[in-house]
Amino acid sequence: MKNAIALLALLVAACSYYQRPSDAEASIVRPGAFIPGSGVITQISVLRHQNPGQPDPNFYRISIRMDISGYQEVDIDSNAFFVGEAVELTNDGRILHVSGTTLKGGTP
Repeated sequence: MKNAIALLALLVAACSYYQRPSDAEASIVRPGAFIPGSGVITQISVLRHQNPGQPDPNFYRISIRMDISGYQEVDIDSNAFFVGEAVELTNDGRILHVSGTTLKGGTP
């Protein structure tokens, strides 16, 4: 039983590894009045050339089906998120991966 629990813990840890720590979260850049909470990403759009002077010159519009409060869209500064992923919007203006579904170099 202990081996099964250790293996499960190892698998969960492998699914949440980020080569760049900055990929673990992103900043919400618009809108200023979003509703914090968790949900699932349903669509991602690229807002080209909206982030000038940065290594990635784009922002990304994330459409989220919220678990409790319906649906909302936020613009973020990272391309490390994908459709179908569970995320959390925090009170301090960040979006976080919460599902362990992030694809990094193939299988998690």
